Amino acid sequence: MHLVTAVVLAAGLSSRFPGNKLLYEVRVCGRSKPLIRHTVEKFSALFDDTVVVVGHEAWEVLNALKDLPVKFVYNTNYTVGMSESVKVGVRAVMKYSSAVAIHPGDVTFILPRTLRELLAKARELINEGVGFVLIPRYRPIGKGGHPLIIHRDLLRDALNINERGMGLKEFLNRNRDRVIYYDTGDVGVIADIDTLNDIKRNYWLLERECREASPA
Repeated sequence: MHLVTAVVLAAGLSSRFPGNKLLYEVRVCGRSKPLIRHTVEKFSALFDDTVVVVGHEAWEVLNALKDLPVKFVYNTNYTVGMSESVKVGVRAVMKYSSAVAIHPGDVTFILPRTLRELLAKARELINEGVGFVLIPRYRPIGKGGHPLIIHRDLLRDALNINERGMGLKEFLNRNRDRVIYYDTGDVGVIADIDTLNDIKRNYWLLERECREASPA
């Protein structure tokens, strides 16, 4: 059986946000929840396995997710940057995963429908038996987003990233011939959160998600 694991990165400092952005309460479909919970719920509902990398305010993040069917790993070097969280997450799952989806916890507006489509495409590529990096690309502007789904053959190379080489950008440059883009009209693949205004400006995306979830 091919296992596709999601690694959600939730260890960062939120340096441009008033407090920890991942713990900021958002209202989704009439229910208030921490932003990180909104992200992780979607992955844990669809992927074979979900691992959350924690660091900054780890206990608070664990508490926000305590009843979800996920695993946790702790990044002791979370102050260094996101590349360390990627490596911690990959090391935790690479022995048993056929592919790993790397996703920042603050990219919360992606639609479940988009995740299902990406997962189906990843399984198709796994069955073809070739190494790949699958990247959703927001079609209207041709910009790549998240999650990055990395085939097991390339996971060891992903452990060589660092902040000096701009993290996963360096990895993608080395493996550009393995990159496969999946075009989508879902702007949620590129809408991340750095500031409080980013949440306010993109709140309509949460409402969009509720509309999709509602029965016709």
